[in-house]
Amino acid sequence: MSSREPRSVVSVAPGVVFVEGPVSNWVVLAEEDGVALIDAGYPADTSLVLDTVRYAGHDLADLRRIYVTHGHVDHVGGIPGILERLPRVEVLAHADELDNVRGPARQQVTPAEIGGRLASPRVLRWLGRAVRSDALRPVAVPSARAFTGRDFEGRAITPFPAVGHTDGSTAYLLPAADAIVTGDAVVSHHDTKPRSWSPRPRMITPFFTHDQAAAVESAQALPMPEILLPGHGPAVHRVGREWVPVGA
Repeated sequence: MSSREPRSVVSVAPGVVFVEGPVSNWVVLAEEDGVALIDAGYPADTSLVLDTVRYAGHDLADLRRIYVTHGHVDHVGGIPGILERLPRVEVLAHADELDNVRGPARQQVTPAEIGGRLASPRVLRWLGRAVRSDALRPVAVPSARAFTGRDFEGRAITPFPAVGHTDGSTAYLLPAADAIVTGDAVVSHHDTKPRSWSPRPRMITPFFTHDQAAAVESAQALPMPEILLPGHGPAVHRVGREWVPVGA
């Protein structure tokens, strides 16, 4: 059992469980032939990720694949630990994202690059949470492979390009749930933002993003169904003209 605690665990639709983790998020998805994850948190989240698969009502032996939104350590860090226990699990990402997912080098901001921003108490608190989540541990997922159209045939999930945050950043549409999993292409909140900000679709703090102009353009092109399942912040859904946390 993990000693880490999620911020929230929400069933957003049949077979779709959204986990707002201690620092970053993931999704447990029931598929036709078993169970999938979308992302897997930090290295310290491995046990918690597996706990949430069980919490969603699944056997770990039924975990078949992990879809990756992008290869930052807070989204792929839990994968090596999962593969140690379940080596047959497939790891799928966009072809342009494989270098980031496989690691250990990746398009990700370093503490040195954050530099003077550490003067901000919010950034400093976020960095402390990240370090306690084993953010500095080298992460490599050499078995990750590029997904193809065949990987999604007959499945209730569709990849959608969300480039900019990283070269191959990908969102995943879940049409049956009227939801989209956006990774960091669009978030609802982040620990570097003021706590007073209401959760709603927004761009992540720019210094996390490899190409901000491309990220803004691709975010504007993303379909936006009724439910947003972001890489950071709570799941939110439309209520009239407003966005409110799912389950609120």
